[in-house]
Amino acid sequence: MAKTTKEKETAQPSHPDPETTVPDRESPKSRREKRHEKGSLQVVEFLLGRERYAVDLFDVREVVEYTTITKLPNTATYMKGIIDLRGEITTIVDLKERLHIPAGNETNEENSRIIVLDEKITRAKTGIMVDDVLSVSTFDTKDIDSTSAADMEDDGAILGIIKKKVKDKDHEKNDLIIWIDIRHLVKDIGEVVPIA
Repeated sequence: MAKTTKEKETAQPSHPDPETTVPDRESPKSRREKRHEKGSLQVVEFLLGRERYAVDLFDVREVVEYTTITKLPNTATYMKGIIDLRGEITTIVDLKERLHIPAGNETNEENSRIIVLDEKITRAKTGIMVDDVLSVSTFDTKDIDSTSAADMEDDGAILGIIKKKVKDKDHEKNDLIIWIDIRHLVKDIGEVVPIA
């Protein structure tokens, strides 16, 4: 039996499906504010050189060990190449190069890790290469300093500085973790960008 027009209208959801909603281009300040509304933040912590960085846990699909990367010609310097990840071609971004962090001799590339990003935030299957993945952590918004990031509004890649309390012998100190907006950093992956 066919549905009437009225039945068809009521069968459709009244609001968009979050799975199919495309993220809009918000300013870094409004992205920080929305993420802070929740009261806590879950992140994946990792190392780039000697510094600690973090990305939102919900932007990450998985973490995999280093595998051979096939280099692509005529790509941006931060485009490391591609890998075959269980039958899926995945673009690998060298996050050190993307953030203009000088490559030191602290780590061997074969000891690095690849953080595979959730496909909802990228136009192509994408992973970011980091020196090491440390942990998954939850922080209260009171532990996040966004005022430091506000000074770097032009770049938009830094959302804030997370203060992680750690015990050092008899006293407590704060380790600083740079919380980056991975969506902002990989937004141009999959677009054709002319090489100079």
